[in-house]
Amino acid sequence: MTFTWENKNNPDKLKFREQYDLDTIIKDGKTEFEKQLLLKSWVYATLPDGNPSKDYSQATAFEILNDAQKGFQFWCTQYTQVFIYSAIAMDFYVRKLGVDSKDPSKDMHHGVADIWSSKFKKWYVVDPQANLHYEKDSIPLNSLEIRSEYIKDGGKMIKGIIGNYEKIIEYKENSQGFHSPSNYFWFFIALRNNFFEDPNIYNHQALLWIDEFNKDMRWLRKGGHEEHPMYESQFIPTSDINKCFPDMSFPNRS
Repeated sequence: MTFTWENKNNPDKLKFREQYDLDTIIKDGKTEFEKQLLLKSWVYATLPDGNPSKDYSQATAFEILNDAQKGFQFWCTQYTQVFIYSAIAMDFYVRKLGVDSKDPSKDMHHGVADIWSSKFKKWYVVDPQANLHYEKDSIPLNSLEIRSEYIKDGGKMIKGIIGNYEKIIEYKENSQGFHSPSNYFWFFIALRNNFFEDPNIYNHQALLWIDEFNKDMRWLRKGGHEEHPMYESQFIPTSDINKCFPDMSFPNRS
């Protein structure tokens, strides 16, 4: 099992970076981490939120951004697509995640990304639809850390960071919602990010985190009436932290 990264020499990477002037968008960032937050803010500000009027599952970020200029609306998946394309174009390590709450009746399936921080030497979640990432004790959190904090004490020690610290959310214990720690009980990590090469956002296998808290459960959708469709051929269950969160200081380990 290996992760498929985008080809560094893909010509569409440079085209995307230049066409949307990403270097200017992140130029005020003093560190790589700040540049990543500015990229997150740009995606949030660029895409109108709402119900899409067409299927974007095989669309490129070029197409999504072109429609955004026309006023089209988008779900979390498209926000995540554009963020991933943008981060790849800037040579950041980035991946697609799907997350959901423990209660299947709520049907809170949500698309987010995670990105590698060289500053913190770890992965952390980015929710571009909400211009959000999560922290505890000023350290950005990955999906497993968010989940563990929520299971431990309802996530009351987690803070939500909007933009580049323009706003800080103090979560109440067991706060609910798409953009809250409660929505990380289930998560998967897509095993490829080469979307310039193959834009089909759903064409991938994925690591599905399983441990003592969900080993006897199934990830349900549609109000709890159907199993997640990725069980059929895409999920690879694992409880291996190193497989899920490789140290990208040494990328050959991925």
